[in-house]
Amino acid sequence: MGIESIVLELMERIQILEAKVARLESEAKVRMSSENVSEDPICSDEVSDNETREISLTQSARDYINNAKIEARNQGQTSIKLLCNDIQKALGVKNRPAGICNAMYECMTNPKDKVLSAPPSGKSTTVLIEYYVK
Repeated sequence: MGIESIVLELMERIQILEAKVARLESEAKVRMSSENVSEDPICSDEVSDNETREISLTQSARDYINNAKIEARNQGQTSIKLLCNDIQKALGVKNRPAGICNAMYECMTNPKDKVLSAPPSGKSTTVLIEYYVK
């Protein structure tokens, strides 16, 4: 493994950790506001509970996808195909394809990444995307 690939892998892991920290900070603010304690006076009513859950689900899906891409690369694969329904199952949620599909589309960072299957709305448990990891 060359130094460049090691650096790229470390940078991806740092991005994933930064995203997790941001998610945890967001969840902590929501908890604090629900307990009527606030570290910042303007944060208490910025996000509704439903929006927070959707943000958390989307972030969890992003984390899952990024980890799957890293694992595929480490195993020597050039690409990985992910299905929305499989991600839902892995995250233990049902009937939440919108947030997961948003994360799937956001994780399409390689110009070769492509949507293999999707309905006209673009959001369904049948959305299948191939991500290129090398």
